[in-house]
Amino acid sequence: MVSEGGGPMRLLTRVSMIAAGRRSRWVVIAAWLAFAMLAVPLQADLNERAADESETFLVRGSESAAVKKIVDERFRLGSETAAVIVYFRESGITPDDGRRADTDALALCRSAAIPNLRMVATPYQRACGEADPLDMSPGASLLTSPDETVILSTVLMADDSTPDIEQAVAAIREVVPPATGDESGLRAFVTGRAGFEADRNAALGGVNGTLLAVTVAVLLLLLLVTYRSPLVALVPLAVVALAYLVTSGLAYGLVAAGATDISGQTTSILVVLMFGAGTDYCLLIVARFRDELRRTRDVREAMVAAARRTGPAIVSAGAIVIGTMTILALADFNATREMGPILALGVAVMVCAGLTLLPAVLTALGRRAFWPAVPRLDPGSAPAITFWERVAGLVHARPGVIAAAVAAVLAAGALAGLGGRPALDFSESFREAPDSVLGQQVIRDHFIPGRAAPLRIVVADDVAGKVQSALTEGTHTPVADMHAVARSVGADGSSPGAEAQGRPGSANDLITFDADLRMDPFSEQATDAVPALREVAERAAGGRTVMIGGTVAENYDARQALGRDTGLIVPVSLALILVVLAVLLRAVVMPLYVIATVILSFGFALGVSSLVFTHLMGQPASDPNLPIYAFIFLVALGVDYNVFLLGRIREQRRKHETRRAVTEALARTGGVITSAGLVLAATFATLMVIQMESLFQIGFVVTLGLLADTFLVRALLVPALAIMLGERNWWPFNATALPPEAPAHGESRRQPGRIVSASRTLPR
Repeated sequence: MVSEGGGPMRLLTRVSMIAAGRRSRWVVIAAWLAFAMLAVPLQADLNERAADESETFLVRGSESAAVKKIVDERFRLGSETAAVIVYFRESGITPDDGRRADTDALALCRSAAIPNLRMVATPYQRACGEADPLDMSPGASLLTSPDETVILSTVLMADDSTPDIEQAVAAIREVVPPATGDESGLRAFVTGRAGFEADRNAALGGVNGTLLAVTVAVLLLLLLVTYRSPLVALVPLAVVALAYLVTSGLAYGLVAAGATDISGQTTSILVVLMFGAGTDYCLLIVARFRDELRRTRDVREAMVAAARRTGPAIVSAGAIVIGTMTILALADFNATREMGPILALGVAVMVCAGLTLLPAVLTALGRRAFWPAVPRLDPGSAPAITFWERVAGLVHARPGVIAAAVAAVLAAGALAGLGGRPALDFSESFREAPDSVLGQQVIRDHFIPGRAAPLRIVVADDVAGKVQSALTEGTHTPVADMHAVARSVGADGSSPGAEAQGRPGSANDLITFDADLRMDPFSEQATDAVPALREVAERAAGGRTVMIGGTVAENYDARQALGRDTGLIVPVSLALILVVLAVLLRAVVMPLYVIATVILSFGFALGVSSLVFTHLMGQPASDPNLPIYAFIFLVALGVDYNVFLLGRIREQRRKHETRRAVTEALARTGGVITSAGLVLAATFATLMVIQMESLFQIGFVVTLGLLADTFLVRALLVPALAIMLGERNWWPFNATALPPEAPAHGESRRQPGRIVSASRTLPR
């Protein structure tokens, strides 16, 4: 598929000859082992970098990101990350409860387990830490609920790195009463931004090890069923594991050099993608190698023939996935943009391993790799009629009916997703509500709901009063309360002068306010309120500096960025795939309907998943990232399988006209490509073991889409369309059959009459 002749094909043949050489194969194996061993120590460093997600969910160039940057750089106070301790007693807070909160605060001040501790405060005292010169921090009235059943303590930390936050929250939870209540019935929850981030990371903690274990177990079972040989089942997994280690080392190099960033979400998906797609690439070579061993006695010759015939399809399919993942770098949403280069790197390394390391290992093992089902030399044998020959015969006999039926099923499923679904809020992001979510619910029920995650407003000091009045006055404003937090410091870090502190404001000073919303700050209603609030604030500021950030604004900016990113990434990805397929197939018609069928299976997966989530799983909302991530994986990987099939169609077209070539290709590749589809679907299904709802939904949708693509699109719809169009598939570049290719050593032509329909042999 890279090219039937010429430079690329000769290069692939040369690579396979080196990988399968009697001496050179050991050099190839040793080189990969050496690279993997060098990368092992970097695995922990990469995971440590991935653990810090303080910037992951921001949007490049957004107002909320600018607020965070300004507060970090220009404010001595106000840039802290807050952990909010919610003390709750249903019958009412007692004096002893208040003393317990003060005692806990002092214990936290004395603790050395909280990195970069800035301040600890209760409704009754500041246990430790410094205050802003204007003493604008919240007072007791803001930290005690109106019904006096809840009090809040605040722990401020100067650093927002995820590992430090996790350590701090763990230390706090060691000191305060448990969420289930102490012996007196007092309950405590650690929430706020620090609590949210710690619980999110805890849900992902150790997930790569879990994913790896589950993925390897599932793949090993599928490979054992497919090949009935323990050794050949282990070989692809070992090859992918070495490629994954090498990728981790290279990825750490990119991150350490500042070329890209990485998050825990990216490392999780990298495991799934490499073991899924990588095992698929290995499956193609293993299956073809087994076929070639039946045609020739020489193991090296069999491997060279197998690699020569499968290599172009693997390189082409890998190039499509690499290109599509690279396009993610165009995104403004950091989590999406950071994912692209790392995933592209993983697939590139896997393609290299599949074309070098796997042939070297299989050649070294020879026929023993397939024990006990060792392929015997029998070049002239005609194997028994297979299930996929019957499927090919059925598609050949009734292509129009099958195409219409499959298209109708996929379209009906896609229509189910047209209604759209609201976005998941934070409380819905976990399969089981953690401490921080429970604490937020207590705050929502007993305080102004926005108290747990206030808006952060940066405003010029001389117009701060006007902005505050504009945002808080009026019966319809979503802002219930605003309180000043801190004033900016000079460029040298000094505090404002005394004369500046005594005036309403200085032209060079900025003030930060926290604004509490009347609604749940993690709800879609709060997110929708952000643009109107920004408009009101800008109008009141009259051209002076005013910006709104904080968690709510970050959620709004992320939602807007995802919409823009989708509008850019989807058409660019489709254009790239169309161009690559047109060049590879030397046609326009076939690439167009192949892409259309993959998009249809994506719509089917999204629509049916929406019904399942809403009506069977009780999940009425979806993660905002779901459509773009599902699209990227389903389209790129769905086209992968079509590339494998289309490569075999081109190969068969050297011997037959197009309709016959399609049925031959489907009969010969149906088993291995279906196995590859099951392998990839199974690996993405492992994402559903994670306690984060977002990754569960991505895993479910991609798994469903891959199964639909494997059994409906690739097995039935694409072959049916190809048969209906015949030689018009290759318009406008190549409407005639390709010149015949000399068969490999020992290869026999399939005898006429092998493709069968239900009751008759199809004519040639």
